[in-house]
Amino acid sequence: MGLMARSTEEAGRREAKRLMEEGSARFIHWMMQGRADVTARVAAHFGGSKEGTALLQSFTVGMSRLAPLLRHRKKVLLVGGDYPTLHGPFRWNGFDVVLLEPDPDGTLPMDRLAAMVEKERPGIVAISHVQWTTGFTIDLDALHELCKAHDAWSLVDATQSWCCAPIDLRETPIDILGASGYKWPLAGAGNGFFHLAGHVREEVRERTGHDAVKVLGEGHVDPAALVRLDDAVQRATDLGMQAVATRVRAITDLAVERLDRANVKLLNGRDPAHRAGILMIEGDGKRLDRMRQAGVQAQLRGAGIRLGIHFYNNEQDVEQLVEALR
Repeated sequence: MGLMARSTEEAGRREAKRLMEEGSARFIHWMMQGRADVTARVAAHFGGSKEGTALLQSFTVGMSRLAPLLRHRKKVLLVGGDYPTLHGPFRWNGFDVVLLEPDPDGTLPMDRLAAMVEKERPGIVAISHVQWTTGFTIDLDALHELCKAHDAWSLVDATQSWCCAPIDLRETPIDILGASGYKWPLAGAGNGFFHLAGHVREEVRERTGHDAVKVLGEGHVDPAALVRLDDAVQRATDLGMQAVATRVRAITDLAVERLDRANVKLLNGRDPAHRAGILMIEGDGKRLDRMRQAGVQAQLRGAGIRLGIHFYNNEQDVEQLVEALR
């Protein structure tokens, strides 16, 4: 979970106070107009359309609602070890699942993915932009071109990359894009989005009779959580996606250099082309305990320890990390 920005926490608290004092009048504002306004700003941030965007509680909620509408595309290609709630809804709804296992070091070579798509001819390729246990980042442009060439839909979970690595659907028209806001946007829990391209919405309507965006947006979302998301997206827009990515790369490059000099084994994240804000280093629970005692926050993931680096980190943080690992 990303650190919730102070302005975001304060915005959510102010909205909660208004709900407490104004009750139904304020809630009706969110039902009639507020949610639509936030939807438009969120969609604009990643280059999507307001009409194709739904705000909801999380990526998990969205996948659970969306998967049953996609069953006419019977075969789906998934990646071994990908986030569980990207896998689950397809398995629960009886899809023919084809599994591509990453290389031993966690990488997903595009030539292997292409060969699997060509062989299996899936209707959907569902994959995380950034793998949560290794940090490996897929090339979205190459993914889009691959899926387009084989009449497959690209379905991307951007929870591990949104507001850290640039995503612009005007340049890379991923068919289905979704994310939760608790990580790099720094928006706290209880908010997220899904975006469906126009041809996806049209095909789903023809096959099921349902408007997929309306299905995704059914039910109430906590207005305070929407305010937090709105504040977070505004901050990310003001900073600029490319500026954030440049800053993250600079700090991550420095961390790789200093970890190498300290003889700390890097398991994943050396290649900037396939790295967003995550580095994986060798380590176990004991090493993680020592890091936390030194004030460094990290998590055990996969074969080692995952480090998350964002724009608010600085050179001093890197030195503190290295000292904790000596």
